[in-house]
Amino acid sequence: MLSLKRQFKPSRYVLSAANLRAGFTLVEVVIALAVLGTMAAGCYIGFNAINEYSVSSRLYTEAQTVCQNQIDLILSKEPFDVTTTPKKIPTVLLLDSERTPTGPLVQDNVFIYQDPVSGKVVVTGSMTTTVADIASTMTFAGTTANLNLRQATVTVSYKFRNRNYSVSMNTIRTADQ
Repeated sequence: MLSLKRQFKPSRYVLSAANLRAGFTLVEVVIALAVLGTMAAGCYIGFNAINEYSVSSRLYTEAQTVCQNQIDLILSKEPFDVTTTPKKIPTVLLLDSERTPTGPLVQDNVFIYQDPVSGKVVVTGSMTTTVADIASTMTFAGTTANLNLRQATVTVSYKFRNRNYSVSMNTIRTADQ
């Protein structure tokens, strides 16, 4: 017969509930990997979206710079004197009807962005400059004078990832004399 001590003492071959819970089951490992994979995919998609937004913002800023450079050229080009014979008008300030061929001035393959590593021009666009006469007059002391105001609109258009973007700026310039 067995002693009472031996009857109530757990056998060393019988595993307790605590020993059974010591490791992970295969289902737990698979679920943990699925959760980690989903989080990693979300981070990857998020970082790609942030990167695309930053690149498109950089390209928009570059297009604004190209547009502003053309505006600065229009505002600084001299001489602009319509009172002399012949009139002294820079080519960037010629009205669309005064140009040959008539119409706005269009420049294709305007540099927008160059890859800093390879040096290859990645994004190019076109720049359109439209000049119109505002035909403003001013009356002072009984005499009416033409102000010779010209409004220039510069539009830079480019394509990035099959989407069209454009930047447009305006300025007004009067004759020097």
